[in-house]
Amino acid sequence: MSRGTTNRLLAATAAALVLGIAVSVGQTLGAFGSVAANSGNSFTTAADFFRFASGSYTGNATDGRTIGGIGFQPDLVLVKGNNASVGVGRTATMSGDLSKPLSGSTALSANWIQSLTTDGFTVGTNAAVNGNGVAYQWAAFDAGKEMKVGSYTGNGAAAQAITGVGFQPESVLILPATARTAVMRSTGMTTTFPLGSGTGTANEINSLDANGFTVGNSAVTNQNGTAYHYIAFDSGTGVLKTATYTGNGTDGRGISGLGFQPRFVLLRANDTGTSRRGIWRTASLTGDASMNFTGAANAANLIQSLQSDGFQVGTDGNVNASATTYHLLAVG
Repeated sequence: MSRGTTNRLLAATAAALVLGIAVSVGQTLGAFGSVAANSGNSFTTAADFFRFASGSYTGNATDGRTIGGIGFQPDLVLVKGNNASVGVGRTATMSGDLSKPLSGSTALSANWIQSLTTDGFTVGTNAAVNGNGVAYQWAAFDAGKEMKVGSYTGNGAAAQAITGVGFQPESVLILPATARTAVMRSTGMTTTFPLGSGTGTANEINSLDANGFTVGNSAVTNQNGTAYHYIAFDSGTGVLKTATYTGNGTDGRGISGLGFQPRFVLLRANDTGTSRRGIWRTASLTGDASMNFTGAANAANLIQSLQSDGFQVGTDGNVNASATTYHLLAVG
């Protein structure tokens, strides 16, 4: 066998191993579909594949408790108790024993999500993540072609461009290190909205750009000397989808056309007149229940179920008020 033939066989074997690794973790079948659908993408390593997992656990109030077995080292983890506790998030750019409450004006705090590990994450004893006997839902994301996590330091300028994302994001979440609320903006939103409750505020995330986004001089997103952590999402066929729909107030309404069965859905109303909340649901939840990011228990009549090509919503104004536009982020 010639050296050239041998090298080609080795290259083919290496490529097959990369794909085998991606599929073997059990969370990347959607990403594999994205390769075929997006021929312009260049996938060279397993790290290129966006991966997602979700699940639940029951709190035991033990410090440093490991939630493992998810199949990869996550870049973003979200946790929410089924009780009246605030949602919590941690990205790979956060250091030490720190994570971010996702509603209200609370700085990065210790003893919540303490670390991201090679196969999951650890939690402390705070009741928001590990109260004894409380059921918790979690969602874990591994960055890839459809997602990027990063950080930047505010400069207090009227506008600061955050670049190097690698794509034009369709949705951006910003988690301030200081006692400022976590916010988001998606393509088509008229302003920036809190993940918790509120009507939106101008001059926070000003635009979503070709290679990142631009923030204004609001202290929520660009206070001089303050650290900010961001998550940027981009649609990928069979993997991740952003879209909008208009509420009609009808119970049991199906929102379809995602192209996959979602395992995670985040909804946020584009409403500057009525205070509404971000709502999310994972595949690990059962029955007619969804989660807030605010300190409220899981509730019915929001995202009622996840379906083969979308999801079903109830009549609650946070997901289906008549004539209100809603932005969705769905992961398959």
